[in-house]
Amino acid sequence: MNAETDALRKRIEELEAELDKARLGRTGEGDALAYIQEMEGRFRAIADTAPVLIWLSGPDKLCYFFNKGWLGFTGRSMEQELGNGWAEGVHPDDFERCLSIYTTHFDARREFSMDYRLRRHDGQYRWIADRGVPRYTATGTFIGYVGGCMDIHDQITFAEQMEAQVEERTRQLKHSEQFLQSILNTAGNGIASYEPIRNPAGRIMDFRIVYSNEDAFGRSAEEGGSVAGKTCREVYPGIFRNGVFEKLVKCVETGRPDSYQTDVRRGGDIVWYEASIEKLEDSVTVTTRNISEELKSDLRLKDLNRQLAIQNSIFRHSEENANMGSYAWNVTTNELECSDNLYRLIGYKPREFIPSFEQFLSFLHPEDRHQAIRDGIRAYETKVIVQNTYRIITKNGEMKYFRLSGNFIREGDNHLMIGALQDVTKDVELSDALHKKNMELRRNNEELASFSYVASHDLQEPLRKIRAFSSRIMEKESQHFSESTKDHFSRIIAASIRMQKLIEALLSYSGTSGINFEFVETDLNSIADEVKSDLEELIIEKSAVVEVQPLPVLPVIPVQFHQLLQNLIGNGIKYSSPDRQPLVQVGYTIVADGEGKGDFCRISVADNGIGFDQRYENRIFDLFQRLHGRNEYEGTGIGLAICKKIAQNHHGYITAEGTPGVGSVFYVYIPTTVSEQ
Repeated sequence: MNAETDALRKRIEELEAELDKARLGRTGEGDALAYIQEMEGRFRAIADTAPVLIWLSGPDKLCYFFNKGWLGFTGRSMEQELGNGWAEGVHPDDFERCLSIYTTHFDARREFSMDYRLRRHDGQYRWIADRGVPRYTATGTFIGYVGGCMDIHDQITFAEQMEAQVEERTRQLKHSEQFLQSILNTAGNGIASYEPIRNPAGRIMDFRIVYSNEDAFGRSAEEGGSVAGKTCREVYPGIFRNGVFEKLVKCVETGRPDSYQTDVRRGGDIVWYEASIEKLEDSVTVTTRNISEELKSDLRLKDLNRQLAIQNSIFRHSEENANMGSYAWNVTTNELECSDNLYRLIGYKPREFIPSFEQFLSFLHPEDRHQAIRDGIRAYETKVIVQNTYRIITKNGEMKYFRLSGNFIREGDNHLMIGALQDVTKDVELSDALHKKNMELRRNNEELASFSYVASHDLQEPLRKIRAFSSRIMEKESQHFSESTKDHFSRIIAASIRMQKLIEALLSYSGTSGINFEFVETDLNSIADEVKSDLEELIIEKSAVVEVQPLPVLPVIPVQFHQLLQNLIGNGIKYSSPDRQPLVQVGYTIVADGEGKGDFCRISVADNGIGFDQRYENRIFDLFQRLHGRNEYEGTGIGLAICKKIAQNHHGYITAEGTPGVGSVFYVYIPTTVSEQ
């Protein structure tokens, strides 16, 4: 038996020696020692099979135990991690903060929680949530800390993705009052919008309530009357004393979001709220959430922790951190023991029923029972548990998802299956929610494209009539018009033509969404020939020369790629220099993407036209961006935006290089194989 096990046994013996005489009186000292040894073995077995990282430290702040989960995660030995060795794996940017939290809470004998990045065995730093709890003997002697960690890296990444999607969607719809009102009116939390009231010097003195579906004190507008139009000083005078007003002002002036917690007396009770502040143009939006029950639950949990024995505290905290429950199944006697938290996870009180394998099967969803039986038989025969996820029906009829894990150990003549059931319902629901959000976003994009297409077509008909009737009037009645009237009609016709070209360009842009387009192996030389044929009149008019080197065969969307080449070659001719013959050259090279994902075909379209300043490279690909006046060169400012969208639809991208007065080169990077994205 190694030194770590001896040290742990010594501590457990010291703790058990101080236990209540009533407990020892039942069995005597010999049985008590056997009980301690049994509990130690159970603890290490459960700790080593639990899907969390568990550590123990002594009163000297040095760690003396890490479970297999921790060692497997870091890829280091127990000897390397002991003492302060574990800190070598903490990310340098997080080390000082973690050390400060650990030291200050340890000295104060207080429970702590912290998130930091820990180096995994493959060298990657991953975010973990670490929670430490002080440990005491039954007589109140402090003996160190027990901690449990969970890998939350994927949850953080998922939250960031969700936040980015929500932020983008909110930006697109922030000017839609109807959408905003529907969100505010159906929100479960309190939401209010405040508009700053400034003095003549521009200083914010108060805020006017623009909208509030529920005020910061949990009172609905129906209960207390509408608060819209009133000032915060009238409705919430307390914010000028508790620092909230300063936070609102700071958010308006800096644009940075903020948050706070506040307590409000409601009758004879104190209600706690958590609020977040965000700036929207020149106003702030405050979202409040009642966290009283959460705080009360935390207080009850802390009171319960102080009452529990040291061994149960270790087990319970480990399980609660991981939202799991542990079990021990004696395969020889068919006896099954479950932790208290396992009962709670399925909606029962601890020891409300006698656990058994058959009872466990009765909680399973009917469609999962056969699989669980097969897994159980396989585990019994092979003594290896295959980790699997099952649906559980709780006592109140709620369906949850549980992941089963464990291992077989020998305890004397008995075979024990020791393991855990972890509630992964939130993970499954978050995965489903992300899938639904993606589907919803796709439907919204399709509806937006359909709306743009129909609206644009409806706009063209009145423009045609304006052009037609204006042209007829000019043809038949122009001899009766003054020069001023003729000029006005000419301007009407020119404006109508520009508007129609803009609508056609918008239709073209909205038609490049990439949805439901099929990639086809296409000879790009044939597309280039078609483009030259389409631009024949412009080429003749400008006396331009278009040189196309032999191009490859690539998987592309033919109609979109035709449009891309036509826009680039057409721009090269249209934006030509008046003092030389236009020349457009098209070629290609095969280049690596630099990330090991495959090769790209880089198609270049070079011209000797007017060029552009390189600092405007990104701007020229934005919608409606023009570097020259309408009278100098005609155009809608959409052509290059279409080129950018088409390149993205092909899972590629487009760049440009330009020199004023010399010319420009556009590079289109297209994957040589169809992407699986």
